[in-house]
Amino acid sequence: MSAGVRVVVKDNLNQTFDPSSCSHALTYDAHGNLLTDTATESNGATVRVKTFTYVQVGTAYFVETESLWINESSSLEV
Repeated sequence: MSAGVRVVVKDNLNQTFDPSSCSHALTYDAHGNLLTDTATESNGATVRVKTFTYVQVGTAYFVETESLWINESSSLEV
């Protein structure tokens, strides 16, 4: 991707945002698999969470589900 290209996605409320402009807090399971990505916009009031589940095949783990970005701030909006 070339410099200056902005990737804009939509959350579960159909609101657009740029995940790369947010700060991120990540959680992992005991195997090092990403479980949640919490993206907070610079205003500090808008928080979106994406979750992942995995299936184990032998000794490998594969992403089974990846959620939409869920707007956790929706209850605060008027």
